[in-house]
Amino acid sequence: MKWLLVIVLLFFALPSPSHSAEDQAIFTATDPVIQEFVRLVNAKRRSIGCAELKWDNRVAAIAFNHSADMVSRHFFSHTNPDKKGPSERLQESRLVFSSAAENLVRCAKTAREAFDAWLRSPGHRRNMLDNRFTLHGVGRVEDRWTHVLIRPLSHDDFNRNPRFSRHASIVDK
Repeated sequence: MKWLLVIVLLFFALPSPSHSAEDQAIFTATDPVIQEFVRLVNAKRRSIGCAELKWDNRVAAIAFNHSADMVSRHFFSHTNPDKKGPSERLQESRLVFSSAAENLVRCAKTAREAFDAWLRSPGHRRNMLDNRFTLHGVGRVEDRWTHVLIRPLSHDDFNRNPRFSRHASIVDK
């Protein structure tokens, strides 16, 4: 009986097996406007031979929270008033990634307007079409859009330090 108790205690005391970000990805956005943006960006990626981005609700939550923060605290920047940037927000979320990017746009009323604004900007375009990124999420609150793209940490990355490579800037439509 003591052995059974020890085994049960060990089962609950040991951390659960971790899964890669790729395994935990969720593949649907619920907002029809964001669904349209996802359709546009993936159609463009396919047209140039890139793999489609997979939707991830955890990444989308980070993007949404940043958009909501920008609206509620009246700013428009990758860095919030508390001096937290995309890297800090991603690290606080406990997502494991090897590289990431964040695109911001304001005054876009439709998915097409956000997509076109980012496509016209060389840095944002590079992020959306970068084959390194495999997961993404979009947050939209009022006129503030945030698109976060990540490459989950893979087994090949374990010998390197995870880093955040931000290539984007801001677009005022």
